[in-house]
Amino acid sequence: MMNDKHTWELIEGHEDWKIYPVYRIFYFECINTATVSAIASWEDINHIVTNQEAYDEHHLMLIDLAENIVNQAGIISRYFFPTKDNRNPVKNKIHQLRGEKLRSLFSIDQNNILTDRKFRNHIEHFDENLDKFLNQPVVGDIYPKTVFQNSEQINSIMHLFKAYVVSEFKYISLSQEIELPALVEEIYRIYNLTIDQPN
Repeated sequence: MMNDKHTWELIEGHEDWKIYPVYRIFYFECINTATVSAIASWEDINHIVTNQEAYDEHHLMLIDLAENIVNQAGIISRYFFPTKDNRNPVKNKIHQLRGEKLRSLFSIDQNNILTDRKFRNHIEHFDENLDKFLNQPVVGDIYPKTVFQNSEQINSIMHLFKAYVVSEFKYISLSQEIELPALVEEIYRIYNLTIDQPN
């Protein structure tokens, strides 16, 4: 682990404004970049599933595009729900204040879809989850990358490394399912706020 040699300190007034007003634009820009990437992937998914020629040639890309949406959701989530670091109370306080301010600016509460840890876990713990996925008795077959038209094509003895279900806009990774529409709807909302909200 890299040592954090930066000296963290709370500036006078920090607990009131949480993010220094002129610095908000930097967080907005980072969040916007992640949302733009996710939205581009969603639009590419819609193009592929509605165009037979594109589907025939690029259907496996649906998996990579869906994975990018989930990865970007994990990145976005970190800005609003920073990881707690109790080893350095001042550093932790600064991160938590930032999260509080961004949640307020973007109207995000504890019921928001981005609070779901599966998006964060997908990018933060994928290697560990892959070890777990491969280190278990397998009854049936492991499918590396597969696109299904609907969930009825999937049965209990299929172990799915990465898959996509077209009719449900569902991404499957290590046999864990993530439905994309509600997630993408929230990403669109956040994207619009990064553009429309005064800094």
